[in-house]
Amino acid sequence: MTSSEDSSNEEFQDEEIHERNLIRQDLSSMSFEEIMKLKEELGAKLYKEAILGIEKQKNSGNQKNGKDLKRLNKNRPREQSSKRPVPFLGAELRGKSKKGLQLRDPRFDERAGNYDVNKFKENYKFVSNVREMEILQLKNELNSVTDQEGKDRIKEAMQRLTNKNVEEKKWHKKQQTLKEEQQEIQKAIAEGKQPHYLTKKERKAKELVAQFEDLKKRGKLTKHLEKRRKKNITKDRKKMGF
Repeated sequence: MTSSEDSSNEEFQDEEIHERNLIRQDLSSMSFEEIMKLKEELGAKLYKEAILGIEKQKNSGNQKNGKDLKRLNKNRPREQSSKRPVPFLGAELRGKSKKGLQLRDPRFDERAGNYDVNKFKENYKFVSNVREMEILQLKNELNSVTDQEGKDRIKEAMQRLTNKNVEEKKWHKKQQTLKEEQQEIQKAIAEGKQPHYLTKKERKAKELVAQFEDLKKRGKLTKHLEKRRKKNITKDRKKMGF
């Protein structure tokens, strides 16, 4: 293509842009209903080509690859086709893994070993002490807070940490009880006696007795019974439809 043809194409594009700017100025003075009526009369396709400047794309092999997308003028950037697929996130990592980098998830890898809940609980037993320190910090912060919303938020956080510690203590106590039961069974077998295996009902009753003895020892049995009574009353009212 010669320089004269390039200049003529640029002049044609400039004139076309000038005409569209004039049309847009006329549209700015029109109401929305008039613009929609004009769009219905011209048709959506012709409206886009004539007013918005969206030209019909030619079906060519190079355009499918996004190489021959036209510009309104030479000073504008070339638009990328929306039909071009975006690379999937992590494609670079997949390419590296083929070259030697192996990515693995320890949760589903046999080389990471089996999950042992007892070992996990023992290794992270120190977290309970960390929670106790956080509860003390929240108590000190509660004394300096004046608004009720902030106090409620701190109290909720303290209760959440306390409940987690209570559940941890229950779990460790239950494991200790099971360990003692296993030792009693082994002792009875060693002495030639018939061991007694506790049923779920017997174990539950034993846990309740231990819980009540612990509450009585700490002086919280009355409060616990009152809480249980209110809870049962609420449950009975729901059953009766009140």
